[in-house]
Amino acid sequence: MNNITDALNGRGQMPLVLTGWDDYSVWGYDPMMDALFAQLWRNTDSSRDEPRIWISPGGRWPVTTDVNVLAGQIAEATSSAESDVRVALARCAPAVVKEHLLATA
Repeated sequence: MNNITDALNGRGQMPLVLTGWDDYSVWGYDPMMDALFAQLWRNTDSSRDEPRIWISPGGRWPVTTDVNVLAGQIAEATSSAESDVRVALARCAPAVVKEHLLATA
């Protein structure tokens, strides 16, 4: 673990406040997998459906514990600006994670 994953450990899912994806999308840290994840639904999707995009270990996306890498993966998956994704992740993140994300936004 590092100071970012330490801060996220035990928090569960946090909202991803990204325009067009903010109704149901979530992100967080899975300590069992030692990896960050994101479950992404467009606002036009139903929350009862599976996520449109699932960024997690074992899928298309490489495993990461780096929130900057996760931001890049979400940006690529949603065709969003990476700076917008960093701000979206930071909105509900613990202070140390928020500072890290916004320092590179």
